[in-house]
Amino acid sequence: MQGLRTWWANHSLAERRFMAGLGIVALLIFLWLGVWRPVNDGLAAGWERQGAALDRYASVRAMVAELRQKPQKRVQGERLAVDQRIGQTAAEAGFTLDRADQQGQGRMSVNIASARVGPLLQWIARLEADGVAVQTISIVPGAAEGTVSVQAVFQETQP
Repeated sequence: MQGLRTWWANHSLAERRFMAGLGIVALLIFLWLGVWRPVNDGLAAGWERQGAALDRYASVRAMVAELRQKPQKRVQGERLAVDQRIGQTAAEAGFTLDRADQQGQGRMSVNIASARVGPLLQWIARLEADGVAVQTISIVPGAAEGTVSVQAVFQETQP
């Protein structure tokens, strides 16, 4: 520490003022680039993600309310097998079934790696209106933003 004081004392007053000014400028640059901008950018990104999540939440709530208001209609007459109905409606909804296993009469297990929440809920509502109920379901966030991964077991309801 004594060596630093000696070094500082060996400079003229103008040099010491210049070095102090440079130190203040360096400190301000460090605070701006190292503290303020990362914190500000993180807060802005967080608010943006929260807004997107609130939009998705409102969309899902609106779809759920809409589905609750629709009367349940059952198609009478000849019906397709549960695996055919699930495969056909999934293709029509634009989903790729990564795995679809028959688990006995009228029961099927399905995996979908990537699906958007809105179309997924509409597809499930369509299946339920067609007489195929969700027995168990696991929905987790997908790899891409706004997508989910789904594992579900569907059971055909009795007409």
